[in-house]
Amino acid sequence: MWDSESESVAGGDYGNGILSSSKHGVKNDGFELRDHSWYYVATDIQCFLVQVGDVNFHLHMYPLLSRSGKMNRLIYESRELGLNKVALDDLPGGPEAFELAAKFCYGIAVDLIAANISGLRCAAEYLEMTEDLEEGNLIFKTEAFLSYVVLSSWRDSIMVLKSCEKLSPWAENLQIVRRCSESIAWKACANPKGIRWAYTGKPSKVSSPNWTEMKDSSPSIKSQVPPDWWFEDVSILRIDHFVRVITAIKVKGMRFELIGAAIMHYAGKWLPGLIKDGGGSTDEASNSSSSSGGSSSWKGELHMIVEENKDDTPTVEAKDQRMIVESLISIIPQIVPSSPAENGKHVESGTCSGN
Repeated sequence: MWDSESESVAGGDYGNGILSSSKHGVKNDGFELRDHSWYYVATDIQCFLVQVGDVNFHLHMYPLLSRSGKMNRLIYESRELGLNKVALDDLPGGPEAFELAAKFCYGIAVDLIAANISGLRCAAEYLEMTEDLEEGNLIFKTEAFLSYVVLSSWRDSIMVLKSCEKLSPWAENLQIVRRCSESIAWKACANPKGIRWAYTGKPSKVSSPNWTEMKDSSPSIKSQVPPDWWFEDVSILRIDHFVRVITAIKVKGMRFELIGAAIMHYAGKWLPGLIKDGGGSTDEASNSSSSSGGSSSWKGELHMIVEENKDDTPTVEAKDQRMIVESLISIIPQIVPSSPAENGKHVESGTCSGN
């Protein structure tokens, strides 16, 4: 969907230890790829085999011993048994993350970007690359990058949260999911007038007539950010992560109309044909939030039409749809009349409308 914003800081040291970037050729950094195996060929020191999934890494052990507590233990145990290899089949991030971690151990520059940081952070934790072994080790460096680069960026926060889908439970236990969800929620709740970062926005084909008329009538409106600017970006998230983001947004006091419209937008994307808004189509409902700030975008009604499966055994797709439906229902804002005198007017309990 986009390139990482963190690429703009690549090219030099960040803070006190973010890895300086460099383009890795397969030979000029000492690593050479042959079929499904990596070899460190810069020296003639005897190699040690590390298997990560279906990829083999032929490395000499001393750089690994000095920076990884887990590798230190595993190598010692394997040599006690007369073996010259270890298997890391459960390493989070897989071969890609281990390749970067191994290069770090060899002192080779590694590009830290939103696309690889979560896997590398989890791999560093798995490999026990702590400050006790060496100052400025990989856990410290990846944490600094997450805190000072990723979480300050809208796009990178989305990308990193998306990448966490394949890193359970590590990304949860290391609070990467929580921190990214909080970062996204804070930025989604920001005053649209103060937004200076790039965002995807909704496809032009669903622009509402009211919003189009406003843009035509006043050139200055073209540069304004609509209240629903964040809908499309968060809609790429897996349902459990979307729920985390919406929950954080609710806590921060966003108006229930916008939250409801965001849920409708997500449902329309992931449950095509199953969603019908009480007052019109999904597109019409979410589009009206652009021109009215969300006040008429959602009437507190979400109708989901799910066809009954004729087979006794539900399909994987049907199970996924059911999970999405149940998850979305669980985060629909609770709407109560503010007072008996305001029968038709609804507010969300415990939230503010001054967003």
